[in-house]
Amino acid sequence: MNPAHVFRRSLAQRLFVLLALPAAGAVVSGCFFSSSCPETDDEPIAAERCFTWPPEDTGAGGSGGGSVDPLVCPSRQDAAVRLNDQFFAAHTVKSDGTLKNGQCCYATEFIPYCEGRPYLVDERARTAPALHGRGDGGWGAKASGGPDVSAIAPDLRAALAAEWTRDALFEHASVASFGRFALELLAAGAPAELVEEAHRAALDEVRHARLCFALASAYAGEPVRPGAFPFEGATEVVADLASIAARTAKEGCIGETIAAVIAAEQCAKAEDPAVAEVLAGIAADEAQHAELAWRTVAWAIRVGGERVRAAVEEVFAGLGHGAVLDAGGAGDPRLARHGRLAGAALSEAAARAMEEVVRPAAGMLLSARGEGVAAAASLSA
Repeated sequence: MNPAHVFRRSLAQRLFVLLALPAAGAVVSGCFFSSSCPETDDEPIAAERCFTWPPEDTGAGGSGGGSVDPLVCPSRQDAAVRLNDQFFAAHTVKSDGTLKNGQCCYATEFIPYCEGRPYLVDERARTAPALHGRGDGGWGAKASGGPDVSAIAPDLRAALAAEWTRDALFEHASVASFGRFALELLAAGAPAELVEEAHRAALDEVRHARLCFALASAYAGEPVRPGAFPFEGATEVVADLASIAARTAKEGCIGETIAAVIAAEQCAKAEDPAVAEVLAGIAADEAQHAELAWRTVAWAIRVGGERVRAAVEEVFAGLGHGAVLDAGGAGDPRLARHGRLAGAALSEAAARAMEEVVRPAAGMLLSARGEGVAAAASLSA
């Protein structure tokens, strides 16, 4: 059994135990996971997106609440919902649908949901700009040693610098995201332990950002650091428990769990000891962040009742089978030995995370209407 598969089993077991339901599996140590968000709010990917129409589970004539006209594609708004569910990304639909070989196709721009906990504004991930060559501003704290770049081709070094810079910027943004999350927990009257862990997670993200910026700087051959974070003078703090639970389910239970599985595979492929050290160190912290999300949702369901449960169910129900994390291209296969997954390999890792970890854990969470959720939530009470 390869280490990545063992990791998925172990992560599923941890979540099942957390949710106070039985599970069997192995305990894993060593490599866990990191993050690698392909694009930022400043770089949306333009692409044609298609989905099968009419839906396969309704038949050409539809079922239940009415028929489905196979000759008319859904509206742009409805198409965005379907595309967001099928591809783990946030889409802006730019055209009306066109029927092509049994599918409705649209011109879109999309932002892949990044691993970890992104700082979202209007469903778009926001990060600080990257600054180069003017000192690291204290953001370049290193592990025991830097990566060996002596034998890496210049173009591959540039690609690795870009990959780690993106990761560093999203880790940096996660500091802001966890800060906002802590404020929302306070606004919702959450237990002290959840608030404390949210703040601890923010400190973890500071350390992760520094490690990632150090790797980015090593590959770039010059200091790389974040600029000022673009809060634009305001930060929205939501107090509605159903909204908090739904967003936590999306960004934490789904996003951070997928991140764990992706990085387990990245770590298993990393050949440079310095890179593996950074990935393993980040992983130990991030595993707890994913668990924090599941615990928070379990608590929210327990205290918020059916309204909160319905909001969470809607998030998980929207993830149809076949949902993937879209990497926005084929990627460079040379990245894998340096601890980076891209293209199809990234999408396939995300699909495995959904099928083997997220869906079973969500099913257990939502099927435990009484004692199971109460027991899980009591871990935070």
